[in-house]
Amino acid sequence: MRLSALRFVLLILLAGLVLSSCAAAELVTEDDDSLIFLSIDALSDPALDSEEETDDEEADDPSFSMEMNDDSDTVYETVSDEPYSTYLNPQSTSDDHTLTFSFLGDCSIGDTIKSVKRKNSMTGTLAEHSPDWLFSTVSEILHADDFTFANLECVLTDNMSPLYPLKTFNLVGPSKHRDILAESGIDGINTVNNHCIDFKYSGYEDTLSNLEAVGIMHFGTLNPARSSNRYIQLGRVEIKGVRIGITGYAYPLTDEVLDFIRQDIQQLRSEGCQIVIVSLHWGTEEKKVPNKGQFPYAKKVIDAGADVIWGHHPHVLQPVYFYQGKPIFFSTGNFVFGSISNLDPSTGIFQLTWDIQENGEAVLSSFNMIPAEIRHKKEYRPLLLTDDADIRKCLKKIIGPAKSGFTALPDGFERYGKVYIQEDGSLSFSQ
Repeated sequence: MRLSALRFVLLILLAGLVLSSCAAAELVTEDDDSLIFLSIDALSDPALDSEEETDDEEADDPSFSMEMNDDSDTVYETVSDEPYSTYLNPQSTSDDHTLTFSFLGDCSIGDTIKSVKRKNSMTGTLAEHSPDWLFSTVSEILHADDFTFANLECVLTDNMSPLYPLKTFNLVGPSKHRDILAESGIDGINTVNNHCIDFKYSGYEDTLSNLEAVGIMHFGTLNPARSSNRYIQLGRVEIKGVRIGITGYAYPLTDEVLDFIRQDIQQLRSEGCQIVIVSLHWGTEEKKVPNKGQFPYAKKVIDAGADVIWGHHPHVLQPVYFYQGKPIFFSTGNFVFGSISNLDPSTGIFQLTWDIQENGEAVLSSFNMIPAEIRHKKEYRPLLLTDDADIRKCLKKIIGPAKSGFTALPDGFERYGKVYIQEDGSLSFSQ
């Protein structure tokens, strides 16, 4: 009897240890859109593949708490009646009547804390190159569009004291890596995901300060259920006379979070935004198709007024769908990632183009994807695909099966890599 009780206690302790050492990943049940948690963090670190692990870092302050009890009403940052800050990319190749935006997947410009000081880590490799090296294989494309969005999947800080020392993947890059982003061609960054407070709220604030120091717009609302007033940041920009707004959230995507998303969309529309983008860090890591419950949630977000849903977190590409002519990128995969290997390396640059009408209205006209692969082990840079067979193989990964109420990319997309959005919301290979 005593032995059974002891085994039970040991099992409970073991379960607690596993949960504390893993990153919580959101999963949607197959029956509905309710949310549960699943611990998924069993991804290999290339910097540790050939070297022994070092001892865990010193435990951080146990008095620090993620919980923030602020019951006051939501307060958005003040926006003046003056036009949004205008942005004009001097290297853009589009004309005055066209807007082209690029969307990238997870960008981790650093490593796990256990490997950040290793010579063969991304951080060690980047130290041997100039700031423009990491994105040099794709920067010409990113500079040629009108705006590029990316998800930053690490903390940019010089403080190496993690919130949870036992967590398998505490992702960090030194503050100087902000110069890499400044050279990349990336213009706007989602900062909210399951790694953004790996190094406490102070580390998150360091990340925001570093992005601001190099003039990169950031957006994302941190823990809306816990804090109604803190870390609410909407992205706002005006390009060629068109106002664009973006909001970002990470799992768990509950009904409460959906209410926050609706409020953000209404706020941005009230400020005159023609294009509203919703960034969602969601889905299941390593899964190549969306969870069943993500589809109804995506519908609700678009019904609330979103023009684009841009998803990330699974680390692999997932099929692209359209709902009422609005694109849903369930997962844009990894783009540059120093702490993951042994995953499908397929990635790409997701591009949307709007035509600006004579009356100033912006109308979504096309979607295309530029295929690439991510690299590890002293390379780390994304590599654009040039072989026709490789290109088609990559593009096929974002063509999904038919889904009631949604429009999948048509067969043949792997040959063209581009579709045009018609007035009725249908997709075509010709304008």
